[in-house]
Amino acid sequence: MDTEQARVPLHRLRQFMRDPIERSASTVGPCELCGEGLAEQHRHLWERSSRSVRCVCTACSLLMSREGAGAGRYLLIPERYLLLEDFALSESAWNELLIPVNMAFLVRTDAGPDQRLIAFYPGPAGAIESLLDESQWRPLQHDNPLLAEMRPEVEALLIQRITAPYRYYLVPIDSCYQLVGLIRRSWRGFSGGATVWQDINTYFETIEAKAIVWRHPSESKGSLHARSHI
Repeated sequence: MDTEQARVPLHRLRQFMRDPIERSASTVGPCELCGEGLAEQHRHLWERSSRSVRCVCTACSLLMSREGAGAGRYLLIPERYLLLEDFALSESAWNELLIPVNMAFLVRTDAGPDQRLIAFYPGPAGAIESLLDESQWRPLQHDNPLLAEMRPEVEALLIQRITAPYRYYLVPIDSCYQLVGLIRRSWRGFSGGATVWQDINTYFETIEAKAIVWRHPSESKGSLHARSHI
């Protein structure tokens, strides 16, 4: 498993380091494609060549939602959040992944023959990335078929095993980089300090509030269930 510093531009990380109040201020800024002013609630694109997030207006997001738009340079980041309530990951299977920390997000690269799976570990220095072997990923996907539907590059399996109960989510990639940014912003000293752990708790509370519960279809009458409480 090869490990290297994630190649995410620093100015893109700073974009997600700001707290929600600052990010929703009236000076949101222009669309990064056409220059029009952005609404406070706006969509994001994934720029594939630079592996960075772009803020876009409604018109540009609709344009980029079409297949083949932008000559494949951009991907519209989806907005679905799923809490994988019956996610199957035993202690032995977790150890097989060789992930050295208890919080990570896993992303598939493009869907072509050279597809890879990359694990990212958020930390005070940013996101460290590790390339997972197919032999590590295949059993996990076999036990959790929903992972086959994870959209390459723009969705991630987010793993929270810091405290019990362990949680597993399918989230947009921009949400993961928001997590990276808040850790960079708030981390102090060797253990991080109280502020960063409160920020992490708040982040996951927000994710849970947005998420729809997903259960394996064989174990329930339906696979998607609206979450009524955090």
